[in-house]
Amino acid sequence: MARKHPQFPARPGKCITTSNETVFDPSWGPEDYDMLFKKLDDIERLVKVNQPQKKEPLSYVPIPTIHIKGSNWDTVLAPDEDFVIPLLKFPRHEDSPQSDKIFEFLFSEHYTIVDSVVVDNFGGFDIKPDELEWKHPWNEINVSPLFIGLLDLVEDAANTDDPKGWDSLLYDSTKRSMMIVGMLARIFQDKVFSPLLFGCTENQTTMLDSLEKDMAENCSDGFARTKTRSRAIREVLDGDTLTSHFFDEVEALTVNIYGLFKPVTAYLEKYALKHPDLKLTLPTHAEQLKSLFDMVSGVAWLSISLRLHPDPIILRLPAPGDRFDKEFDCVNYEEYCQHKAMILKLKDDKLKEEIERELNEQGPTNAGDSPEIEILKGRESLVKTAIWPSIKIYSPVIGKGSDGQSGIAENTIQKCDVAAHWAVPPNYRATSVSLREWAKLT
Repeated sequence: MARKHPQFPARPGKCITTSNETVFDPSWGPEDYDMLFKKLDDIERLVKVNQPQKKEPLSYVPIPTIHIKGSNWDTVLAPDEDFVIPLLKFPRHEDSPQSDKIFEFLFSEHYTIVDSVVVDNFGGFDIKPDELEWKHPWNEINVSPLFIGLLDLVEDAANTDDPKGWDSLLYDSTKRSMMIVGMLARIFQDKVFSPLLFGCTENQTTMLDSLEKDMAENCSDGFARTKTRSRAIREVLDGDTLTSHFFDEVEALTVNIYGLFKPVTAYLEKYALKHPDLKLTLPTHAEQLKSLFDMVSGVAWLSISLRLHPDPIILRLPAPGDRFDKEFDCVNYEEYCQHKAMILKLKDDKLKEEIERELNEQGPTNAGDSPEIEILKGRESLVKTAIWPSIKIYSPVIGKGSDGQSGIAENTIQKCDVAAHWAVPPNYRATSVSLREWAKLT
């Protein structure tokens, strides 16, 4: 610390020390004070070195890293797996509300990151089983019930047009990537964006829950509640960028995601080992865990930024089988058009056969009674894979003047990304085989 020399009076005097201040001795010269201040600086440095360090939540590893280690009781990580992951440093939250453009950029950026992580770790290459190879991938991969449950919320592969639609989700790298991004979006919506504040302490959670209950009992409108919640969360953060248990919760969620998709990783690694001539490469487990940890960290930081915004920001994911509408962006438009053209041709051919059958006096058939005539049923543009949610920001509009009208402004900063197909609505299908049933049948 830089120290200033005292202002010397014109006449000599003595140094008088009191309980409140020190009066400098004018008989001392600048060199005397330089030597004194140097001694004081040396003492101050020595005290700081020997002072006990403040304990941090992650003090068991050198900051800024986190140590993730397997153990005998851990069902996700192997006992010999040992990872040290550097922690990302995030920008502080602005004191004033962020603009819609900023959130549009942030959500787009994090979507790109999630997509890149999935493609790098679980996309990569198509699976092309050999002629003599056992072609029952869902039996071989042996995923958890949670995996199947999440996939049911994301994918509509149980249609009669492709009897092996479930298998193509593993064989085709693009479909596999879309499937996993959609599953991650569901996880983030439930585990990251749904809590009132990601990574807060138990006491902070209780306080925020009580606030929500009070606002509900007082019948506060949505905009007032969001503003009050935003102010409360700023008080909880107290100027910090992250919550107290932020990285602890990121670690737990990352390890669970790592374990959830571990069967997919093993399936891809096995295929790569079987075909060394293809020279297929995959990230190491350490690289995969780090990329997942960074991805979850970024999404969790974004969720805190969202909670600090004084206007409601709503995320919505469609369900498989929903009608395609203007709120969606179709990511497989070319495939959708090709599939629809093929169905129209098959439908036309089948109708011709029916007309010929009636002309030959064989009598008409009921298309609903025969799975092979499923092609004749009415079809719609439906969601096949729900990949990424729509994000909308709502703000109140207050009318001005006597004729001014008040209302709500809705700004869509990101549409839902979906894969679409032209299919028979689920309720009208002759047969529909779920993934659980398909895995047992194969």
